[in-house]
Amino acid sequence: MEIKNMKNAILIFGGICCIVAASVVVTSFILSPAEAQRSVSTRFDYAVINGSYSPYPTDGPSVVTAAVNICYLQTAGCQDEEIKAEVNIGKFLQDERLENNSKARTLVQDRAVQIAFSKAISKLGSEGWEIVTSPTVEFDLYYLNPQGIQTVKEGNKTGRQHIWFKRARQ
Repeated sequence: MEIKNMKNAILIFGGICCIVAASVVVTSFILSPAEAQRSVSTRFDYAVINGSYSPYPTDGPSVVTAAVNICYLQTAGCQDEEIKAEVNIGKFLQDERLENNSKARTLVQDRAVQIAFSKAISKLGSEGWEIVTSPTVEFDLYYLNPQGIQTVKEGNKTGRQHIWFKRARQ
């Protein structure tokens, strides 16, 4: 008789737990808005880094300058912001142990573009912007090869590199 009462108590306790769990689940569905309702209230702002260029006026004899443009999309059009980067040619050649030739000058220009992209991406990230698309920007890799010689593996370059960002509207 005692075992039967114990089984009944366990069944009753289990039934009560099931009822409480079901009521919690039903209440959470009733009180929380559906996904479609939540997404209507979330609005986003968009921005794009729409490529790099050499700003005017042209570089001085010892410095290479590059810039990227950030376009903050608005209903009236783009609100543009220019992010510039300068690289001292002599310091770059010395730091990377390269000879001063046309190939090295191309690498100096590439470094200036890479710094400009880095500055723009860092700026947007610190302001809460998230990258939406994978950037096509590839940075050059500088390393010492097994013979101890400074070597450069150039990144894949494309004409225009759009990097899209979004953030929740504040």
